[in-house]
Amino acid sequence: MAFKVIFKLLALPLVLGFYADSSFAEPVVYILDTQTLNDLESSGFSINETLGQTKSLNRTSDLFKSNEAYRSFAETIGKTLPHDKKTDQLPDAIPENSGDVPDMVRRLRGFEDKGSRSKKDLKRGFIIRRVANNSQYPYFVERDGDEPRHFDTRWLNSEYGYLKLIAVANRMDRSDITKDSCGEVRFIYRLSYKSKKSTSSLPFFVNVIHQYLKQDSCASFAKTWDASVTSAKALKGGPLKNLAFRQLEVNVQSLRFTSGYMHDFGGQAMYMQRVFRKTGTRLEPVELENTPDVLAIKKDPTLLKRFVEYLKKPENLNQLDLGVLNINFDPKFLAKLSISWSTLGRARTANRPYTELFRENRALVETIDISKLKYIKSHDALIERLNNLTCMGCHQSGGTAGFHVLGQADDAFSHPFNRQQQALSPHASAEISRRMAWLRNVASEQEPNRFRPHSTFSSADWSANSGVPKFANLNVGQLCFAEAETFSQQPACGDPKGRSVECQKTVLTQGRKVPLGECVLKETVNSAGHACWKGEIKESSTAHPERNPPGFNFFAFEDKWQLSGGIFKDPKPYGCVLPQSGAPLGRMSRRCTLEEENFEVDFAKGIPDELCANQGGSGFDMCAASGDSGACLETKVARSLLDTCSETRSCREDYICQKFPDYNKISVKNYVRKKGDQLINLSQPSKIRGDAIAEARRRGIGFCVPTYFLFNMRLDGHPSPVTGLPPGEPKYDRSQPLRGYK
Repeated sequence: MAFKVIFKLLALPLVLGFYADSSFAEPVVYILDTQTLNDLESSGFSINETLGQTKSLNRTSDLFKSNEAYRSFAETIGKTLPHDKKTDQLPDAIPENSGDVPDMVRRLRGFEDKGSRSKKDLKRGFIIRRVANNSQYPYFVERDGDEPRHFDTRWLNSEYGYLKLIAVANRMDRSDITKDSCGEVRFIYRLSYKSKKSTSSLPFFVNVIHQYLKQDSCASFAKTWDASVTSAKALKGGPLKNLAFRQLEVNVQSLRFTSGYMHDFGGQAMYMQRVFRKTGTRLEPVELENTPDVLAIKKDPTLLKRFVEYLKKPENLNQLDLGVLNINFDPKFLAKLSISWSTLGRARTANRPYTELFRENRALVETIDISKLKYIKSHDALIERLNNLTCMGCHQSGGTAGFHVLGQADDAFSHPFNRQQQALSPHASAEISRRMAWLRNVASEQEPNRFRPHSTFSSADWSANSGVPKFANLNVGQLCFAEAETFSQQPACGDPKGRSVECQKTVLTQGRKVPLGECVLKETVNSAGHACWKGEIKESSTAHPERNPPGFNFFAFEDKWQLSGGIFKDPKPYGCVLPQSGAPLGRMSRRCTLEEENFEVDFAKGIPDELCANQGGSGFDMCAASGDSGACLETKVARSLLDTCSETRSCREDYICQKFPDYNKISVKNYVRKKGDQLINLSQPSKIRGDAIAEARRRGIGFCVPTYFLFNMRLDGHPSPVTGLPPGEPKYDRSQPLRGYK
């Protein structure tokens, strides 16, 4: 059976729907159209107003000045500290309790990461000296001294910064978990900027959650989410009416290590999540849903024993089996700050806190009787189910760069050469069919199917009101469970074009069981963009308590990945790069033919598996420091064959779907270049079919690139939040060897 998620542009809002024969066949799950969102934001739904104020404000300096709730939130992330006038960095002495990000920087300074990252690693580790707030200080491109970078909290109080409404999510289905309401409406804002030289967005998302008041029947609320409601005015008078503030959630990329430091992983990034609720006029951090405070529990082991007894209660165990458990037996058990890590987040204990807790307490979890559960088939599956209900577990399984709702690229805040194609992560896209069915049932006052699948699962037919549905096959590159019957009726790998696919554990973790693999091809047929390498992670076992870490996994950047071999014995005619280029697990590619480069594509035959796109290349990191990365990259195009992505085909873990730029509009000078005596590109802009590129965009077709090749998905490479300009010229110190190599 085919499961079709349909993106349909109505009079204004881009909504996501699943068609069925019903009087309420097309309820709205997401509002994603930028014009509709801009209209909503300017007519009562700016972040200032959703936080309870009456004035429309979205500039962060204005918010910081006039909104105490926002200011208290911003200062939790990072207080205003004087920066060094010469380097524009945080001060040498960072006071304690300076906010999450400054406190992280203070803990990292002077830290020595020992141990090699490859057989050729001559340095055998490195010392973190300062941690830079942007790519320029210090900035030695992939050379010794290429410091890790942290989020610059001054963006939260900048005349150039804005919190823009990028999505509205209908989460009435959350009433299964937050049982004191008829569900939630989530207003998702993304930190963006308009500087003196460029515009872009940052990997910083704020989720302002409102809820419907609890009633005997929630049908009246569900019915307002009809796709016939198309304008901002109608939305305000319909589904966005009679809402009450619940809480604010934030998910931000707080730290990033470049591939120059982490050449084995192809770079790493830390993400942090918090939830805030109002105390008077302030926003204060509260406990995170289902996310254990591992350090506190290790100090007080009775908390874990009490949790197991809590879980053994039939009602709680059944709720875990369904995926709707909300752990509430003791707030001391739950963390107020969550940290997650990419790259290869699927296989890292850093993103699996219950795995860490039960690592030395296996006998304890095995006292839980799972024989009567319908879905969970083993104690390993039970632990994985718990992990997936945590903040870090969900955001690093089926997410895109640690996020689930990216929004559409807004012309006012993005360069056309460097935009995401897809607004949602693979998990968020797959969830549409479930949420649509849930809304239809509630609107007709029928019992919905309350089962919630693992966040890596594909879409399904949710027409039955109970039980585990039949899931669609997982595409090449998607995460999968390599062992059969981890969960009942888990989706299998497949390929709509008949290529032979299997679920393979391309990443193992030394001494730990890794449940997730990825769907890989058995032979190199149309395999551009495919993973090339497999290997094993050696995880750090040192918690460094002397540095008072905020979480058990704070120092997980010490994890190291060791290449064990290739996925294909002979990948020809494709070549494969190593992860040190910034491509995790490598990616297969080949040079485009002249016809492919000219975009001679017949989309009537379907979506091609591979198309000629831009691969990155030399000068990429220098563009990151230019202050206008999109315009810089437009002058350095080097094209090769890469895998496509669309509404029905997501990218691999650690990759993102990029929108095709107008290659036909690049100047001849910038496009026709040579490396030595060889042309980098074969064609000329005038020969490239702009109509075919436009058709690819109209059909929602993009190409997959490593996540941080999109500058709006990395915290560095942006101008100063104080001046709006690049803080200085980048430096390229060629006197030092490339880290780890002769």
